[in-house]
Amino acid sequence: MNQMNRIALALALAAGFSSSAWAANPMDKVGIEHNAYLSCLMADEGKMPTLQRLIDRCGYRPDSKPDEFVRTYQPFMPKDTTSTYAERLAPYRAQFSAAEYAFVERIDQVLSPQAQSPEEIDEGLAKLEAQALAQLGDKSTGARAILGSLSVARHSLAYWTPYYSEREPGDVAARWPKWIKVVIRVVATVVADAATGAAVGAFPATAVAAGPAAGAASGAVAGALQDWQNAE
Repeated sequence: MNQMNRIALALALAAGFSSSAWAANPMDKVGIEHNAYLSCLMADEGKMPTLQRLIDRCGYRPDSKPDEFVRTYQPFMPKDTTSTYAERLAPYRAQFSAAEYAFVERIDQVLSPQAQSPEEIDEGLAKLEAQALAQLGDKSTGARAILGSLSVARHSLAYWTPYYSEREPGDVAARWPKWIKVVIRVVATVVADAATGAAVGAFPATAVAAGPAAGAASGAVAGALQDWQNAE
């Protein structure tokens, strides 16, 4: 199955249903789209994922002209690999109600550099996902952005944990220093993905591309982390 067919299959799943574990989140399609486009962008070894390549390589069809799409979404792309979730979303504080922004701070706590394991991170995100749906609903743009961000975070976590684990020799889980290195890289990438999804989703005019844009941001951060690793 080629990359375009994989994307089509993933998007068909997003349109119809999601995995039973995440089906309660009505915005889970954002995370599914994130992983679908990210998988395509990462297929070209050595080529940095970009917004333009969403169109050129992965068949994404924006509502606007390609150059306009890139200009609109480029400001949302992460500028570094070290900012926290809350720091990345601080410029967009006005787009969220007080109740919605409280979840930004709670997500930030789950996606902290002190996170113990991917399993514990996912458990924390799952709890926040259920709480966000119960407390915020899914009617406002801000609430949908939070739910979409949580979906991106969980799908991103599922994508990047094996990716980074496979790049450390041996049984990394049995060798704590190596496992800490994996978790740090996973968390740094997931933070950028989830924050990009929330920021893009917080604006009605851009929310439609929250998943693809987060996929481009994700690959870019992974590329930057790889450059940092190579320089060690």
